[in-house]
Amino acid sequence: MTTYKLALVPGDGIGVDVTDAAMAVLDVAARRFGFSLETETFPWSCDFYLKTGAMMPEDGIDRLRRFDAIFLGAVGWPDTVPDSVSLHGLLLPIRKAFDQYANIRPHRLLPGVEGPLKASAFDILCIRENTEGEYSGAGGRVHQGKQNEVAVETSIFTRSGVERILRFGFEQAKARRGHLTSVTKSNAQKYSMVFWDEVTRELAAEYPEVTVSHMHIDAMAAKMVMAP
Repeated sequence: MTTYKLALVPGDGIGVDVTDAAMAVLDVAARRFGFSLETETFPWSCDFYLKTGAMMPEDGIDRLRRFDAIFLGAVGWPDTVPDSVSLHGLLLPIRKAFDQYANIRPHRLLPGVEGPLKASAFDILCIRENTEGEYSGAGGRVHQGKQNEVAVETSIFTRSGVERILRFGFEQAKARRGHLTSVTKSNAQKYSMVFWDEVTRELAAEYPEVTVSHMHIDAMAAKMVMAP
């Protein structure tokens, strides 16, 4: 029997309840499909930050490296810890340390479940780059609290990073219905998002079996959406 080592980080608020319920489902799946789970729970959260001054210990990333997967619940408690602190202290360091560049969000209507979209079938896959762009953390503030205070936030997109996530999206589209929609804000972000659009068109030539459409919306991060 294969055993998978799982690092469990329930996080804050509903994250604890959701991970508890999800682990009950995973335990049933393990019994049904013949594998086992070896879990270790880490109390890293906003409550941990209030007690220690950090969202996780200095050796937190090294401690996570010995696991096959990380199950991270919801993190954030803005009434006590600013979201910028909780995000940059736990979730983003994990994403970057383990190069988790693809944020994959399936959207489906399951049998017997009604959704806000009244459709008989709804199945799309939303993919977002997870480590660059607005998550780069490039910028800073000077003259804080003064009238001449300046805040600068820079989105960074590398060709290698954009090509990597786009290729992932194209491969997913090939395995589904053969359609990919690139969603950007290139009408306003004339450098980074225009760059994303250009790379999308370049790579599309390598995937003639995939139909590509472009959508410009009021959103910051570049995304890809594909039907089944």
